[in-house]
Amino acid sequence: MELIYVYDALCGWCYGFTPVMQAFQRKHTDIACSVMSGGMMSNTPASKMASYIQQAYHSVEQTTGIKFGQGFLQGILESPTYIMDSEKPAIALSAFKMLAPGSAIDFAHDIQVAFNYDGKDLHADETYSNLVHKYGVREDDYLAALHSEDAKNAALTEFKQVQEWGITGFPAVILVTSKQLYLIARGFTHLENLENVIAKITADEGGN
Repeated sequence: MELIYVYDALCGWCYGFTPVMQAFQRKHTDIACSVMSGGMMSNTPASKMASYIQQAYHSVEQTTGIKFGQGFLQGILESPTYIMDSEKPAIALSAFKMLAPGSAIDFAHDIQVAFNYDGKDLHADETYSNLVHKYGVREDDYLAALHSEDAKNAALTEFKQVQEWGITGFPAVILVTSKQLYLIARGFTHLENLENVIAKITADEGGN
């Protein structure tokens, strides 16, 4: 049994949901958990999204308990030049998975905090390389992975796989069993709901 978390670094609801996945991974060590990037945005000016996000982030905060920072709300959203694009953070996550795959969900959340709270530039290498030290990853090794064709190809392959699955909204969670794949979450959901759905599927499959 495996749980696949489909996220995007630029997705505000994913920012609120990743702590749920972190809690699930810590609690259910018997279930393999992984994270994939969905490719939500391509060359979108932040200014184009600003008015929508300035309204929508309140709902994310109220529902999930996560907080957005002024670095994002003022720094990113009020920038006339910042471009929001999912490719670089997806490559950054793929590079990290090459070196420390077991901590990938935690690293994905680090990226989200850097962006949505601190307002860091997701196009800049140092945004990511500054995050790897606590995982015992050497910065030089990480930067080499970040600029490798393998990391880029892995990220683009994930975009394609997510598209083939028909997933267009994030976050999403897929449960992989020995029998099939189940889309068990589409949008934010609480930990207990996730656990209840998995328990029901496990019981149903066990009875067949």
